[in-house]
Amino acid sequence: MTNAASPDAPVLEVTDLTVSYGEAQPVKGISFQLRRGEKIGIVGESGSGKSLTALSIMRLTDGAQLGGSIRLGDTELTGLSQRQMEKLRGGRVAMVYQDPMSSLNPVMTIGAQLIEAIRLHSPVSKRAAHARGIELLTEVGVPFPEQRMSQYPHEFSGGMRQRVMIAMAMSGNPEVLIADEPTTALDVTTQARIIDLLDKLAEEHGTAVILITHDLGVAAGFCEQIHVMRHGRIIESAPAPELYANPQHDYSRSLLGAVVDLTVDVNRPIPTSADILAAEGVAPRQLAAQAEVAGRGEVLVSVRNLKKTFHLGGGESVTAINDVSFDIRRGETFGLVGESGSGKSTVSRAVLALQDVDSGTVTIGGRDVHALRGKELRTARRDMQMVFQDPFSALNRRQTVAQIVASPLEAHGIGSPQERREKVAETLELVGLGQGFNDRLPGTMSGGQCQRVAIARSLVLDPEFMVLDESVSALDVSIQAQVLNLLRDLQARLGLTYLFISHDLAVIRYMSSTVAVMRRGTIVEQASRDELFANPQHAYTRSLMAAIPVADPTVERERRKEAARLAAALQTEAAA
Repeated sequence: MTNAASPDAPVLEVTDLTVSYGEAQPVKGISFQLRRGEKIGIVGESGSGKSLTALSIMRLTDGAQLGGSIRLGDTELTGLSQRQMEKLRGGRVAMVYQDPMSSLNPVMTIGAQLIEAIRLHSPVSKRAAHARGIELLTEVGVPFPEQRMSQYPHEFSGGMRQRVMIAMAMSGNPEVLIADEPTTALDVTTQARIIDLLDKLAEEHGTAVILITHDLGVAAGFCEQIHVMRHGRIIESAPAPELYANPQHDYSRSLLGAVVDLTVDVNRPIPTSADILAAEGVAPRQLAAQAEVAGRGEVLVSVRNLKKTFHLGGGESVTAINDVSFDIRRGETFGLVGESGSGKSTVSRAVLALQDVDSGTVTIGGRDVHALRGKELRTARRDMQMVFQDPFSALNRRQTVAQIVASPLEAHGIGSPQERREKVAETLELVGLGQGFNDRLPGTMSGGQCQRVAIARSLVLDPEFMVLDESVSALDVSIQAQVLNLLRDLQARLGLTYLFISHDLAVIRYMSSTVAVMRRGTIVEQASRDELFANPQHAYTRSLMAAIPVADPTVERERRKEAARLAAALQTEAAA
């Protein structure tokens, strides 16, 4: 490892960095420094330029023109050839990406990929690289590392895949580790483990870490210095405690105001950057407050004693859901929360009859949906729709917005072409997208806009019941706030009934009137929102609450200690 001239000299120095694609310049002259063992955060909304900044440091911006300077120790990276960069990339500077499943080779074992990464930067034998791979998996907390070396990425959970990516990044003993949204879409407890792991690596190895995130709660507990990006520029930089206590820029205040935590007022819309930056000419939209319907109205959805076991081959099986029962009243939002692998998504698919069950019933509007077949089931599907987690994967990238939203009408043979066009225009207007979006393709839109299109596609059939499966978990805080406000507004105006599934208890609290907590396929606690959050009865519920990041550095560091204590107590209980 090449060290800087003095202990206080920066290991990475970015000066007046610009990234240009022809006349477009998405990164406009940013500068920052990073010292050995330091942890900094680059925060901002989607499209702010934070990930492009990271890719520029790695020299992975194909077709872009870089201006300014990127110095790694004494090495100027902007002048290196790609062959020279390949020797540094993964060695002196490494990167952990947002989606580990896209970064790992699905047809190679974890061990083979780790060995390849190790031998790329160290002239060691396969046997030595294999031993080193086991050491790295042990260090990042992957259980049974010897056996795991022979497994494939699809056999790992999302959190474990991310640990593998960190192990691969650390295989070259980097001076600088760039973590680009490493906890996005992970449940809160897994998220906490990943951040604790990055903390440990920085402390024990002296690795300097750049955390790129839209989650100000995560950044609060990890970063020493925060740089806030907007429109390709760093608009504010400060030590973390100072920025959170007294942000100077309106935009920084807007990001902090959009954070959904356990203190947010559930009876008011979440402030967004549009609301707080109204002085820039953006008119804030006033949304209706949540209707309180818990305990009132007729039952629309009744789930009774659902059980589903998946058989894995070799005589092994896993029970995904075990004796799950709940009711959802008309006009209500029923929240289902739990960690990855708790069975939430299997329940969502079973409720919509997209997944068969071993036993139990689901009735919607008095109809047993698992007893329906053919035309009857197809007709019933008009009244029950789903919005998925990743809008980019859920939308056909070759179709325009108008074609995407019209496709359910065409599939069900509803209306004439003119009537469909009118219905599409009406629905797009309903979700805050005008006719200017009709001919847009998903690839030209932001994550929030794509999620609005996905919601419009579900609404176009005028359903009475919608399942929202992690529908905001991959969105940055301000766009998440916009979508949550939109869902609440649509519910108030249209009388919709929601099954809202999330790993984030703070979001569940804001959206739901009744909450069920799932763990290992079973509902361990169910109560009204106010009752559950005021007095959680189950240790697992308390551990989930303790794992919610808080956008305050002092509070967040204490919260992480308490969360670790509760998690350890739960593990002890499970082992007993």
